[in-house]
Amino acid sequence: MSQLPSPSSPRFHYRLATASDWGDIATVTQEAYAQYHLEIMEDCRSSFQQGMRSVLASNSAEMEWWVAEADHGISGAVLFCHPGATLQALDGSTITLALPEARLLAVSTSARGLGLGRTLMQICIERARDIGAPGLMVRTMPEMAAANRLCEQMGFTRRTEAGARSGPLERLVDYVYPVTKEAPPEPPAQPAL
Repeated sequence: MSQLPSPSSPRFHYRLATASDWGDIATVTQEAYAQYHLEIMEDCRSSFQQGMRSVLASNSAEMEWWVAEADHGISGAVLFCHPGATLQALDGSTITLALPEARLLAVSTSARGLGLGRTLMQICIERARDIGAPGLMVRTMPEMAAANRLCEQMGFTRRTEAGARSGPLERLVDYVYPVTKEAPPEPPAQPAL
C-alpha cells in the first residue's frame, strides 16, 4: 500500500473501519445526508434512502469503509468500492463498477470545515492508486454543493451532467479523478570519480 495521508492530525486519525463501527458510520452518514431530505425530489428520495441502507448494511470484501475518528468517536466516513463490485443503483437495478468509487462521503455537522472530507477522499484516491486503477469515480447530486465543490477543488473532472440519464439516475452528476502512478524516486546522485 502506498503512503496514505498523515494518519493523525491534532484532533483526528483515519483508519479502516471494522464491523463494530457500522452503527456509528450509519449515524454519521444519516446525519450528514439528512440535510438533503427536503431538497432531493420525492421520486428519488426513497430509492436514495434504500440504497444508502443497503450499502451501510453490506459486508463485502469489495468495499472498504474508512473513518475519521477523534476521542469522542467517528466524525466522518467514506465507502471505497473496488472495481467489479456489484451495487444497487438508485433506480433499483444493479450495476457492476468499472472504476473504483468513493461513495457516501459523510462528515458530522460538528466536524465540518476541518478537512475531514478532503482527507477521506485523498485516502480513496490512494486506494485507487494502490490497486492500479486508472481513475476514481464519485457520484453526487446538484443539491450537494459542498461535495461538488470538493471534487472540483481536488481535481476531479465532471464526466456527466445532471439530466444525462432518465428516472432516479437523472439526478446524478459523475466526477472522475485521473489516477496516475507515482513517479519513481530519483536515484541518489553518483559521486564523481
